[in-house]
Amino acid sequence: MLRLQGVLTFTTIMPHKNHDASSTSLTSMSRTKARFITYHTQLRRPFSWFHPTRAEFRQDIQQLPAQQDNVRPSLAVLNSTWNSRASRKRRYPPKPIQVKDRSGGERIADDESSEPPSPQRVPSNGWMVTEQRLKHPSSELKVHLTWDISFWVAVVFILGSTAWIVNGFYLFLPLVDIGGDHSTAASWWGFAGGTLFEVGSYLMYVEALNTEHDQLFGPALWGLLSQKLGQRKDEYDEKESGNKTHKFRWIGFGSFRDLGFLACFIQMFAATIFWVSTITGLPHVIPNLTTSPPVAIADVFYWSPQVVGGTGFIISSILLMEEVQKSWWKPNLKSLGWHVGLWNLVGAIGFTLCGALGYGALSSSGVNYQSVLSTFWGSFAFEIGSVIQLWETLWREPPVTYSNEQA
Repeated sequence: MLRLQGVLTFTTIMPHKNHDASSTSLTSMSRTKARFITYHTQLRRPFSWFHPTRAEFRQDIQQLPAQQDNVRPSLAVLNSTWNSRASRKRRYPPKPIQVKDRSGGERIADDESSEPPSPQRVPSNGWMVTEQRLKHPSSELKVHLTWDISFWVAVVFILGSTAWIVNGFYLFLPLVDIGGDHSTAASWWGFAGGTLFEVGSYLMYVEALNTEHDQLFGPALWGLLSQKLGQRKDEYDEKESGNKTHKFRWIGFGSFRDLGFLACFIQMFAATIFWVSTITGLPHVIPNLTTSPPVAIADVFYWSPQVVGGTGFIISSILLMEEVQKSWWKPNLKSLGWHVGLWNLVGAIGFTLCGALGYGALSSSGVNYQSVLSTFWGSFAFEIGSVIQLWETLWREPPVTYSNEQA
């Protein structure tokens, strides 16, 4: 089998900060253009069909001024990284970048050396100016409250999870002989939680819709990948060149090859279906729902939306975990986003079990007990995931300002 080997060269203007010697090597070029090189082997995606979710850029060490004893910093110190979740959550400010497509048409056999080809052997086509959210060696995360959509996604899910916890208390405590029957209050709290989950899921979808991941690296990066996948680059460029400016969108479709967008789209779809059960669960919508409802109506319009919606939550949570993993099988315990997905997965399993066990809740008190309990612990899991997501959103790199000369 043959595969393509290519190289991309990136240029960015680094912000000036006071750091150690290695960081000084980067910031000393704030008045010039620091060049980055990346190869397709440095692009990571958990599944081959999707766009990359992680990328690594190596600064051209030959371009840097030598330090004392004529020693330049190592490549490991100069690496800059990008990942799709951090970009979507706006954890790093956009920085001006010039990107150059230096991907060549060379084909090499799989059993040959995997070393990247020399840049001198690869033709170049010109520079494209764009902005990118990269994590540079000099990047520092600080608590930085920004009232943007990423912040409100976390806040709304915290409120929604809290409403579901209250709902769980109202339903579960009577089963252990604590308190009386509060099914009416529980129904309204469930409706509040379902509505907030619907709003939060929609905001997630809008957040993913406006990340502009299809334009982050310009056609150069995706063009390289398209060649690797067998797509003609000129066809891709023709397809993408018609949308070079972006306006904030509240509705529409992104790329389903963007793993983050696909997860958020499934989340919104699942939340909408799940929301149906919170509406039909309101008093008098389904007669005698808690005692002796019409079985077919209750199963179709109350329990089934919980099962289908909960299953969608499970799929979305798994995809969000996969987005931050380097490989589909390898957990990324260092990523806050991975832990958000993990706790959401636990909560989604709880909500799905609630609906699945609900089919037999009226015929067995034990099944009813486990159904209610699943909502209870599932709500707490969603709450933990939402708090971690808020923490992730608060820690950001402060915005970078550039002088006229740097710009």
